[in-house]
Amino acid sequence: MQSLPSALTFPIILIAGILGQNLAAKLWSQAFGEDPPDTAQQDVRWAALLGAAVIEGTMYKLLRMLADRSLRKAVFSMSGNWPGELGDGE
Repeated sequence: MQSLPSALTFPIILIAGILGQNLAAKLWSQAFGEDPPDTAQQDVRWAALLGAAVIEGTMYKLLRMLADRSLRKAVFSMSGNWPGELGDGE
């Protein structure tokens, strides 16, 4: 099994985190008409914090998976070797 070099994956993880946070904030603002809650706010409810965390985590993971998959496909098209485990074709 061949994996992707960390020099390639670290910037992708960082960018996915930043984009995921920004996208989550935009989604929260559109849905609730206010900025997402912050843990530094004294009067914020736990339900709001947990909801914001779920949205932000989902956006981060989605963007990271899209970036990771795209990078693997690019490496495969350049080298002919898939960087990772081979599936069973399903």
